[in-house]
Amino acid sequence: MAIKNILSLLLMVLTTVVIGQTELATTGGTIHIEGQIVGAENQKISLVNKNLGGLKAPIAVVQATDEGKFVIDTTIAIRDYYFLRLENGQLLNLVLSPKDVVTVYGDARDLLRMTNVIGSEHSVLLNGFLIEHQRFKAIEDSLKGVLKLDQSKQAEVNAYFSPVAQKFFGYRNNFINTNQGSPAVIASLNALDQEREWKEYKQVVAMLNYSFGDAPTIQNLSKFIMQKDAQMKQIAAANAAKDKLFKPGTPAQEIEMPDTSGNMIKLSDLRGKVVLIDFWASWCGPCRRENPNVVKAYNKYNADGFEVFSVSLDKKGAKAKWIAAIKKDGLIWPYHVSSLTGFSTKAAQDYAVNSIPFTVLIDQEGKVIKTNLRGAQLEAELSRIFGH
Repeated sequence: MAIKNILSLLLMVLTTVVIGQTELATTGGTIHIEGQIVGAENQKISLVNKNLGGLKAPIAVVQATDEGKFVIDTTIAIRDYYFLRLENGQLLNLVLSPKDVVTVYGDARDLLRMTNVIGSEHSVLLNGFLIEHQRFKAIEDSLKGVLKLDQSKQAEVNAYFSPVAQKFFGYRNNFINTNQGSPAVIASLNALDQEREWKEYKQVVAMLNYSFGDAPTIQNLSKFIMQKDAQMKQIAAANAAKDKLFKPGTPAQEIEMPDTSGNMIKLSDLRGKVVLIDFWASWCGPCRRENPNVVKAYNKYNADGFEVFSVSLDKKGAKAKWIAAIKKDGLIWPYHVSSLTGFSTKAAQDYAVNSIPFTVLIDQEGKVIKTNLRGAQLEAELSRIFGH
């Protein structure tokens, strides 16, 4: 989808990373902003800060003259990222510190692209980057639209987009390198992929900490970095434990649960069979859509020694729905168990199940073969095992 206002990108970044209100330093001072905005005649112009009330509680609101001229004389508590906001919703980024004197000449039709800011070099740099990013995203989104209509143009789109992307990312990297001491580099965070460029993302935030670290926005960014780093470490540890748990040849954990009649059944009761442990639930759409594939595999290979051990993660009070789903989906194997406690059931915790459907295929000795086999993948693995 094409971006109508690139300023919303920066506002999104500031909104997303705020983890809590940051205590502001007590040192502040007056600022003076004046100028003229064509198209904003006799309209209200607001000065806004995300950490000081946001759009609902502007720091200052003034009325432009019938020529679009305005003057804002107010006090700010601390240097940070601010916005000029027009009645039509247009936003202009301003990097402000106490005692700043700034002049703005702009056009309300496109405040980002048609504005000249005097007296705030950092604001000029920041908005300049956003303009370039806007141009790049417009091309990218347009080409995505082309591919959505016609996938056969993939090669043609790649040939056109590759040099465009290379040029922009070169510009982005140069912008970061040449403006390391400027708070304006915050704009580059919009153009960094957090998943693939997390190291670079953190490096930019480190630069901002050095140059603008007392700003509430940067303090909140730093908290975000620490929180996400901690989460990533937890995920990495969990994935490592899961890899160890499901390493081929590892004995599968015992499961002992009641069946639909309340009788206790053990997974180890099926020793000597190739077993698909299938975690599912009656409410799980993807599980229900996968069930026909499991039924097909069962019908084809059951005579060869293949069984299914279905573990339902339905919750308390859903026993009737669980049993009805078994009948409706034709799950004809006898091994259906559930404690009706959802994801908190011991088997789900033992198998580190955090989403369903989830399957574990084990051999005749109860050792792991593979996990998450579905559809054609399950068919191919069983064909390999049973030879047909």
